[in-house]
Amino acid sequence: MIRRLGLVKTSLIDYPGKVAAVLFTPGCNFRCPYCHNPELVQGPVPEDFIAFDEILRFLEKRRPVLGGVVITGGEPLLHRNIGNLLTAIRELGLPVKIDTNGSFPEVLENLRPDFVAMDIKTSFSNYPRVLSPGAKAEELVEQIRRSLKILIQSGIPHQLRTTMVPGIVDEKDFDDIIPEVQGADSYLLSGYRNQRTLDSAWSDVDPYNPEVLEAVAQKLRSAGIPTKLRNN
Repeated sequence: MIRRLGLVKTSLIDYPGKVAAVLFTPGCNFRCPYCHNPELVQGPVPEDFIAFDEILRFLEKRRPVLGGVVITGGEPLLHRNIGNLLTAIRELGLPVKIDTNGSFPEVLENLRPDFVAMDIKTSFSNYPRVLSPGAKAEELVEQIRRSLKILIQSGIPHQLRTTMVPGIVDEKDFDDIIPEVQGADSYLLSGYRNQRTLDSAWSDVDPYNPEVLEAVAQKLRSAGIPTKLRNN
């Protein structure tokens, strides 16, 4: 059972087109060195996380002004009982968006969230750059491919997204990524923020300049994939 969660009471950017509350789950099966939520990647659970029951009371009180709830992490689908959380929120009449790294396709297919944002970290051949030493990269990539197929074929509204981190992903990687994501609803490219990172060495990595992001966005759009750009 997820006993405590992080909470941002109001967000205008995390659930497309909706005013949303954002819930954070602890724990992640990836080790992206540039992760800007390092406290969520490995224990202990942050002290400011709030009890599950208190979160639900807050959502019930706020539901007249909320358009939905975002569950993010960490990796939310890592938790076996994540379905209980979705059910409790939906019983309040609120749609649920899930943010995921795509490595749990069976859970994703069973949950069928109202909206999914799925990370494409880099080209699949380069995924070892964001995994723990010893992680089974080939198996994880196949899981991510299965999640992609589920999203594109199921009709679940979704957005694929890549944070443009130098050393992890570059424009050339999209020659491999684009054939994998054909048919996606939309794509979001975000600039890299180096203020807080899981590996402190990545705080010294400078973001790409805006022209690089625009070139990648144009490459996606030219392939027929609706793409938005967020320069952080």
